[in-house]
Amino acid sequence: MAAMRDLGALPADTDLDAVIADLRLDQPTIDPTTLTGEELVNEMQRVVKALLGYGARMPKELMLYVKNMVFLDGAMARLAPDLDLIGEIAKISMMFAERHGERLGRELGIDHTTIELDMDGVKAGFGVDTTTESLTYRELQARRDLISKRMRDQVGR
Repeated sequence: MAAMRDLGALPADTDLDAVIADLRLDQPTIDPTTLTGEELVNEMQRVVKALLGYGARMPKELMLYVKNMVFLDGAMARLAPDLDLIGEIAKISMMFAERHGERLGRELGIDHTTIELDMDGVKAGFGVDTTTESLTYRELQARRDLISKRMRDQVGR
């Protein structure tokens, strides 16, 4: 949440602990594929309403990031549908830390050896259980399709 605030998505004086509590980010991740259409729609409405209540917005920098992620998503769908996303994130993070960790730590004034990749957080971002060992892009897309269908079916009622 601090990164979102620092990007300008939340006002500078936002109480991040309150946002985390209101969005239930301090609670176990819910697998969205286990929710009904009604539960999905209600959850989306709850989160959006809470964020708007804190003055959330989409600054240009964040929109450019989202645009890049949409491009990457399309490329992965075509070029690497069977890529293990969890494994690849771990691999890239390790490589980045090995190549650039010391310099970044020095520039930021932190001990780079104490920083660990939060794989549980990565998995939560995908909406999967912490015991999930791998997730291909194809599997992720199937999850998205299921969630979208349930939400569409609910809204269409």
